[in-house]
Amino acid sequence: MDHDQIAARIRLALDREAARHQLSPGAWPRIERRLGRRAWRQTAIVTACVALAAAATATTYLWPATPGPAVSHPRQRPAPQLVLASRTRLAQGITDLAAGYGGVWVIGNGVIYRVDPATARTVTTIPIPGIGEWSHLATGAGAVWVTTGIQAGHAGVYRIDPRRNRVTAFIALPPHPIGITVADGRVWVSEPRAGPGIVLRIDPRTNRLSGPPIRAGTGAGGITAGFGALWVTNGYGNGSVTRINPATGATCTLANIPDVSAAGAGSLWVIPNHGGIQRVDPATGRVTATIGLPDAASVIFWAGSARAEEDTHGTVVRIDPASNRVAGKAVPAGTSPTYIAAGPSGLWAADYTTGDLLHLAVPAVT
Repeated sequence: MDHDQIAARIRLALDREAARHQLSPGAWPRIERRLGRRAWRQTAIVTACVALAAAATATTYLWPATPGPAVSHPRQRPAPQLVLASRTRLAQGITDLAAGYGGVWVIGNGVIYRVDPATARTVTTIPIPGIGEWSHLATGAGAVWVTTGIQAGHAGVYRIDPRRNRVTAFIALPPHPIGITVADGRVWVSEPRAGPGIVLRIDPRTNRLSGPPIRAGTGAGGITAGFGALWVTNGYGNGSVTRINPATGATCTLANIPDVSAAGAGSLWVIPNHGGIQRVDPATGRVTATIGLPDAASVIFWAGSARAEEDTHGTVVRIDPASNRVAGKAVPAGTSPTYIAAGPSGLWAADYTTGDLLHLAVPAVT
C-alpha cells in the first residue's frame, strides 16, 4: 500500500472515530494540520519566501518579482484514484458544502444538513430561515459559519456549534453577505455592491465585527484563502480578483484573472472567462499554465492534485501539477454537481438537481 492510500485510510479511520465521539471545536483542525501533505508544506515555504522578499526589497510592482512555481517536477508517488463510494439523498436545491468537526455540512433551502462522513447518513437537519442558493458556509474557529446570501430580510451570518448541532449566534450584517471563509483567526465575509464591494471581519471570540470594512471590487463574491492572503472574486467571472493582506487589510487588484477557486502546489487555480483552468503565480499574478478543460465549472485542491468538476459530463477529474494535464480516470459526480468540497477521506459533491450528496473516496483495499 503506497503512502497516499495509507494516509487516506488513516483519514477514513478518523472519520469513523469522529462518528462515535464528539470532537472539541479545536480538535478537528489540529488533526487535519497533522495530516498536512507535502504540497501544503511547499505552499507555506512559497508564502514565507514571498513575505521575506517583500520585506527586504522596495519595489513599484504589485508584488516582489520572484520566480513562478515550477510547472514540472519528478513525481514522488502516485496520486490516489477516487471512486464513487456513497450517495446520500437530501433534497433538491442543495448547494454549498464543507467538511469539518466530524461532519459534512450542506446548505439546503432553509436548512443545514449534517452528514456523517463515515456512514454517509444524515445526522441532523438544522433549520435556518432565510438561507438558500446564494448562501455559503465555512468551518473553522470552533464553529460552522453560514451567510444568508441575497435573501431579503434577516441578513448576516449564523454561527453553528458542531458539538450541539444548533445555532448559537447571529451576526447582523449589511443586506447581502455572500462569500465566507475562516483565516488568520477571523471570519471573513464578502458583501457585493454596485460600486466597490466590501469584505467584513468577524472576531469569533466576540461574534462581533472587527475593524473597518475592506474595499474590494464591484460585486465582491467568493473568498479563497491561500499563501498568506485572501483572494476575493469580483463580478463572478466578469471582473477581477482583489488580494487582501489579512494582517493589515491592504489590498491590490489582479485585473487579468476573473476568480480564484483554489490554492495549492505553489499556484492559484483559476477558471477563466473563456473556459479551461489556469495556474497563476501568487507572487506575480501571472498565468503560468493553462489546462484545456473547456467545461470546467469548479476546481479544488486535494491530496497534492487539483480536482476539477466537468459540468457537461458530471464528472470530477484530477489534474497532475507536475504535468498540468488530466491524469487518471474521471469519476462520476452526479448530473449537476454545483459545489465540491474536500474532506479527510476524499471529496464530496452536491448535486443541485437531484439533491444527492456524493462521496468520492479512495477504494478500500481488500
